[in-house]
Amino acid sequence: MRIRELIRLAWPTVLSYILNNSYRINDQFWIQGLGEKAQTAVGASFFVLLLNFSFIFLAVSGTLAFVARAVGARDDERRDRVARHGLLLGLGIGLITTFFVRGWTGRIVTWIGLSGDAATLGDDYLGTLFLFAVPLALFPVLDGILIGRGHTRVPMLMQCLAVVLNYILNPILIYGEHAAEQFSAPGVATLSRWAGELGIEGRGIAGAALATGIARTSGLVLGLAILRFSLGTRLLGRGRPDGGLLRSIIRTGVPSSVSIAVYSLVYWILLALVISKLGDEVTAALGVGFQVFEGMAFPCFLGISMGAASLVGRALGARDPDEAWGVVRSARRLGRVVGIAFALIFFFGGDALVPYFSRDEGVVRETMLYVKTLAFAQLFVSAEAVNERVLLGAGYTRPILWIAPLGNLLRIPLGYVLAVTLGYGAAGVWWAINLTTMLKALLFWLQVQRGRWIS
Repeated sequence: MRIRELIRLAWPTVLSYILNNSYRINDQFWIQGLGEKAQTAVGASFFVLLLNFSFIFLAVSGTLAFVARAVGARDDERRDRVARHGLLLGLGIGLITTFFVRGWTGRIVTWIGLSGDAATLGDDYLGTLFLFAVPLALFPVLDGILIGRGHTRVPMLMQCLAVVLNYILNPILIYGEHAAEQFSAPGVATLSRWAGELGIEGRGIAGAALATGIARTSGLVLGLAILRFSLGTRLLGRGRPDGGLLRSIIRTGVPSSVSIAVYSLVYWILLALVISKLGDEVTAALGVGFQVFEGMAFPCFLGISMGAASLVGRALGARDPDEAWGVVRSARRLGRVVGIAFALIFFFGGDALVPYFSRDEGVVRETMLYVKTLAFAQLFVSAEAVNERVLLGAGYTRPILWIAPLGNLLRIPLGYVLAVTLGYGAAGVWWAINLTTMLKALLFWLQVQRGRWIS
């Protein structure tokens, strides 16, 4: 029964996260007509966006945990009050990003090792995308609210709308009426004709960012409408915001937020100190491999683990620790199956899939090395995701504050030694990622086994 309930919650969440990551897959596919530098810029910019997401996650993780507990305790008033405060916090983070961080994108891209045309393209991409920082921040907070309530199909609908719109807008806004000259993908000729009739000129890499921003905003509007009118959640509260509740949400979210921030900064440092020195082909390969292949695998791991987080939070809210442990066992079994499946897809399917995302032989070669190497870590990525989200769903996030940063920070010296000192190049960096992933998976498993999250 637990496996069935977990799958019922997980499959829409998995699809939702896959659709969420498809923005990046879409971008990697459509910008290949702009050349290797554009792929390098988008690939490296992802880790800037990931750092920005770490601040958004201050609102996401605490909101999800508190909403799930309120649902388990059948406290509808608190459930909706938490939702409102989570959205308010997300709004504040988005406004800060638009009005303060956006002005720094030109410097930021140089900090991660981009230079010349790649730096200019990265600045254009990030500067345009951060115009939509508010919907980009509110979207995952709304996801957390709906997952905490067990309504995982609503985020899936939000993502479906946004992804379809993103697919339509990308060729129009990147290439305008010249899209059909670059691609023969389904519908591109029609979209190219529409762009010509409407007088829309392609905006290059900034067009990819515009497509993502407009699509996310549309999905957010749909989700908020469902939350308000179908689920009956009052989005505007009476009186002043509850500072204590906001602090509780932030306090619960800090460990996961710090974990994501450190993860992002580690890649910034690796890009600046090691990867960028191995050439643009390796940097572009990291972008394609990370965003396309791990962009397919990790959403599946995350969907299972977020479903487990919701069920664990509700079980603890109902004061049923036996049920919570049953969820943990079921999530681990399901995670192992999916982890092994993606390990096989990475290792044996890369040859067929990689050439769809780059026309450069060097980028294809380096991406194949990345994908086949990271195949060995997929089982451990799955285990790490499941056990970490069990702690998140329980609201016991303190171990996340040291386990994930410790493992991620070790990638810097280990990657440098393997890649530069011992001369293994890009393979050395990828194996540093594998080994530290295995360490984190073990430590999170041990923390869950200790059982201190049961309370």
